[in-house]
This record gives sequence, C-alpha cells and structure tokens, in this order.
Amino acid sequence: MKSKIYSSRYMKISSKGMIWIPAFVTIGFLLAFPVTELIMLGNWFGMEYTAEQISLLYENLWRNGFMVSGLAVAALAALFNGISQFWYLYSPRKIDFYHSLPVKRSRMFWYKSLQSLLYFLLPYLVMEFFSVCIGAMRGFFSLHLMRMAFVMLVFHLLLYLLLYFSVVLVICITGHLLMGALLLVAAAAYGPVFSVLLDLYERAFYYTRSESSYCLVKVLKELISPVALAYTFVKKYAEGNYGGMLIAVLLVTAVLGGLGYCAFVHRKSERTGMAFVFPWAGTAVKFLVVVSGGLGIGFVFYMLSNDSSRTIWWIFGLILGTILSGGIMEIIYYRDFRKFFSHKLQFAVNGVCVALVACVFFFDLTGYDEYIPSYDKIENIAIGSADNSWEIAYNVKVNEDGTVTMLDSGDSVGNDLGVDQNIYEIMKKLAKESKAAYKEILQDSHSMWSSNLWDPSGNTLGIKVRYDLKSGSVVYRKYMVGLDDIKNLWKEGMTEGTLKSEYYSILELDDKYVDEVKCDFITGQSISLFQDNKAKKQLLVDALRQDIKEADSEVLTGEPCAGLSIGYSGVPFVESVNAMGTGQTGNYYFSPCFYVFPQFKRTVEILKETGYPISMDDVDLSSVEVQYYMDEYHNEVSSPIVYDQPEQLKELKKVLRCYQLVPFWEKREEESWDSLKVVIGGVESEASWAILEKDVPEFMKEDSQRALSFEVLEEE
Repeated sequence: MKSKIYSSRYMKISSKGMIWIPAFVTIGFLLAFPVTELIMLGNWFGMEYTAEQISLLYENLWRNGFMVSGLAVAALAALFNGISQFWYLYSPRKIDFYHSLPVKRSRMFWYKSLQSLLYFLLPYLVMEFFSVCIGAMRGFFSLHLMRMAFVMLVFHLLLYLLLYFSVVLVICITGHLLMGALLLVAAAAYGPVFSVLLDLYERAFYYTRSESSYCLVKVLKELISPVALAYTFVKKYAEGNYGGMLIAVLLVTAVLGGLGYCAFVHRKSERTGMAFVFPWAGTAVKFLVVVSGGLGIGFVFYMLSNDSSRTIWWIFGLILGTILSGGIMEIIYYRDFRKFFSHKLQFAVNGVCVALVACVFFFDLTGYDEYIPSYDKIENIAIGSADNSWEIAYNVKVNEDGTVTMLDSGDSVGNDLGVDQNIYEIMKKLAKESKAAYKEILQDSHSMWSSNLWDPSGNTLGIKVRYDLKSGSVVYRKYMVGLDDIKNLWKEGMTEGTLKSEYYSILELDDKYVDEVKCDFITGQSISLFQDNKAKKQLLVDALRQDIKEADSEVLTGEPCAGLSIGYSGVPFVESVNAMGTGQTGNYYFSPCFYVFPQFKRTVEILKETGYPISMDDVDLSSVEVQYYMDEYHNEVSSPIVYDQPEQLKELKKVLRCYQLVPFWEKREEESWDSLKVVIGGVESEASWAILEKDVPEFMKEDSQRALSFEVLEEE
C-alpha cells in the first residue's frame, strides 16, 4: 500500500512552508530572461541597428546571454533547494522524527529531489515562455529559436541537477553546520583556488612557463568544481564546441547523484554532530586542505625575501604551513584545541606529500622546462613576442563575398610557422638551451618570478611558443632565444612552413580598399606616396606583392632598405556578436607594414622615382655626433664627439641604421637610440639611429674605450 507520506497531497502540504523558494526562483528567472530581453531589445532598436544585425544579436542572446544569467539563478536555486530539503540532517531531534515515518530513505531521497526539481522547473518554464512571447511580439520567432529555447531548458536543468546534487552530497556527509558550510565553500572554490596556487608555483620555479594555463592547472580551474564545470560548459556551448563538456557534465552529475543517494541512505544517525558522518571522507578532505595549505603558506614565506635566503624561508614556510593547516583542521573536526596533534601519522603523510610537490617544482622533476611534444603529435608551431619587440602579422582570410575573416588564435602567439623537421629540430635546441640561459641570468637577478626573467644585455630575445597538437590540445612555452636562432627560425618558417603565406595574407585584399601608402625611407623620413595618382599607387602595391611572392627566405630575412605601410579602409568583415551586447558591424581599417629589401627590384625602381634615397650611398651624410658612456652602468656620458671626416663618414654610411628599419632579430635593447645625432645635408635628422654592436667601426671602439679609461683615471 502506498504511503500517505509519499503522495501528491503530502507534497502540497509540505510545500506550504517552503513557498518562498519557488517565489524566489520565479523572481530570479524574471530578471534573467524577460527583463534582460526587454532591456537588450530596447538598446538595440535605440542604436539603429539593422533588422539583420538585431536578429544576429537576438540569437546570440539565447545562445550565450541567457545561458549565463540562467546559470546564476540555477546555482542559487540549487543551493536553497538542497539546504531546505536536507537541513534537518544536522538536528538529531529532526532526524528521529523523519526516520520514524513509514517511508524508506531511498524513496524519501527521490521525493525530496523531485520536489526541488519542480521548484526549479515550473518557474523556469513560465519565464522562458514569456521570453519567447516577447521575442515573437518584436518579430523574432522561428523554429530555430524554439529549438534553442528547448536546448537551453535541457542544459539549464542538467546544470541545476549538477549543482543540486553537489549541495546534497556535502550535507549528507557532514555532521554539523560549521563543517557543512566550510565544505560547501571548499567544493565551489577549491579547484580554482588550488589552480591559482599551482600557477604561482609555475611562475616562480619554471623558466619556460608562458602565461597561458593548460593541463593540470586548466583542469583544476575549469573542471574540479561543480560551479566552474557548469560555467565552463556554458562557455563551450556559446562557442558551439560543447560535446566533450556535455559528456563530462552528465558523468559528474550521475556520480554526484549516486554518491548523494548512497550517503543519505547509509548515513548513521548517531554520528550527527561530528565533523563527518563518514570518517574516510574527513580524511580525504583533510589531506586536500593540508597539502594546499602547506604549499600556500610556504609560498607566502617565499615572497618575503628577494635574496639567496628565499629558499630557506620557503622551506620553513612549507613546514609551518603543513603543521598549522593540519592542526587547524583537527581543531575544526573535534572542536577542541587539545586535538591539535591528534593524528601524527596523518601529519607525516601530508608533510611528505607537501615535500614531494615542492620538490617537483624546485628540481623540475617532470622535465617541464625542457619538454617539447614529439614531432608526430604536432600539427603547427606558432611564435610571438614575449616583450612586444615585434608585432603579430595580420592573418586574414578573404571570403568569396569580399568580406574578411580575422584568423585570430585568441592569444598573442600569432605567427604560425607550420611544422617540418628543421623547425622541430630548432625548437628542440631552443628548449634545451633556454633553461641554461635563464639560470645564468637568474644569478644576477632578484626576481621571484623565474618566468618573467629577461636578458638586459640584449643578446637574447624572449619568444612565446604555442604547440598545436593533432589531438586538439595546446602546449605553451616561453624561451629565451639567441638572435641568430630566432632569425634561423623565422627563415625556416618562411621556407618550409606557413609563415610566409600567413604573414603576407593581407596583401590578398582587393585593391579597391587601398587608401594610403606610406613609406619609411632609409633616412627615417615617413612620406605618403602618390596620393593624387591612384594608378601609380596601385602599381606600387602590385610590385610589392609580386616581389614578395618571388622572394625566398634568404631575401625576406635580410637587411631592409625601406618600409611600406599600406592603409586599407572600408574593408567589410564577418560580423561577430558578444554575449549580451552589440556586435561589431560595418567596416574595418588595416595598416600593415612590410619591409622592402634591396632585392625587390620592381618596388625599389618605383621608390627611386620619388627622389628619396633608398640606399645610404645616396645619402648626403654631413656628420655624426656621439656621446660615449663613461661607466659600465651607463649613468654618465662623455662630451660629444663629432665625426665629419670623409673617411669616417664613408665607414659610417655602411653601418648606420634607422630604428624603423632594424628587424626584431637584430635589435639590442641596451642600445640608446637617441645617443647618435645624425646630420644629413646640413640638417639634423629627427629619426632615431643606431649602430649595431657587430658593426661598430674600429675608430668608434677606440673612442669608447678612451671614454671608459678617462673615467678610471678620474677615479684614481
């Protein structure tokens, strides 16, 4: 005979005391769906967007905006429903009452879950229906939108169950209010917080660590928390790539539901009031908290010093942190200060684990800094500047309808080299040598972040590397690279890889978008060319395009004689929309700059017609004024020395370089670009000039040494 306790009538009676929950959920979804929709539609119509643009924005609102706002309400609903339904488990008197009822625990668990589900689902359906009606009244109704509304309902329901069962599980395994509240916070925040801690350790101890997170840190940040997992799924759904995340959410929801059910059914009432109803759960939670607490407090002590004693303070902090974390957990468990050292064996085990994790980072036991994926697993290798010493190329795709799609990787590692055996061997060499270069610099640096080290001598260049794997995974690294190595890498990318086609892809834009062509000549003058002669301007762009097409990698990594900036205006591009805001529409402006090399015969011939020099042999160099540093710290300079003799000027013409025309693989950060005053035709040049270290004439080296010697004599 069916129990009267487990009936629809009882559900109605028991709901009278909790009517505030569906009322609260209704208000939440009212704000999340209809109110948000009315506000956004009002903004879009008020900003005079076209019907097509508003249609795109409205569709994205259902795909992304409503998913985020609905998730926020679902999270609060799961919290309140879970607590209200199972709160009695913390009271021995209420437990005796409920368990005396003629209802099996298993049926009671599913009854309470069903009631909580109705408190969420009914308000959701009503408010989503209102949102659909509002859209239909404004002219937005289609089977596609109805399908999106149904999919959103299913996914929000799934995410609600994920969060609800996580709350229920926490309540079912804890024995009193304090531990339940602490564990709820830990369940929501432990993964993201621990990922931040590991991220800090990577920055401090790994030299080649780039700013992007992946692997274990990314898993902790995005998956090891019901809240983080739900939010990650929402982001993936907005991107249209949620298949794997959907499987993960389904599995985790099933596991949490099953564990919550088992914990409720097998919960021992006599353990109510203790920290954990199941002792093994308390041991597992204690282990996780103590290990992270020991590492966290240890890192705080690591940051207190910036000299050689830092390691000693770090070790002290690790020991202290492990003891404090373990002791505080024991006090919370037993609510007795005398229990600080009650489990010495657990202290020892936790301490060993903290030491092991610390050794992994300090000694790089995983080989992180020298790791490079195997050749057969790599699909593409991309590089970018770690210190903004060069710009990412415009990587675009010209569509058949004339619009442009920006092929953006989403990070600053945007120069795709492709991959071949030569490129791979260079990357292996860089990965092996980079750690040694970092360690050498670390000896003279007091930075606590190993991953932020840079070479003050300018003999190396920091680059970020992205390995795109065939599996779809991505590996990021940052290397300190010799200038010759980066030049060889760039050359190989131009020869065998995809770098050349992508770096110059913007030149495939239709010529009708060319607005302005500006040239940086070898003297540093920046001149707009052929503004009143469109045919000549077009001829110059065509010449550059053809010269680049025929040039090999040796030419494209040579010494440039000019730089051309091509301004493209009014370029239509593929529209994109944000989660709940306006999309980018209309036209775009590009202004890429490309080097012109002496071997570009067509381009050079046209530039000669302008009358401006494109070779230092054609420059009327009058004099060069130099001030030399008089100490190794570059704090004091000598009196100006003027070179104006014919023999000197002849040598200087061979080595003088204008700043704009020095490729990034030849720059020296220690050079003072303003230390040279160059006079051309009797007029001082406004451009910045330098002479690279490898090109300094002998007479300038002698004067530099004489300036340093003069400082030494003054000190004596």
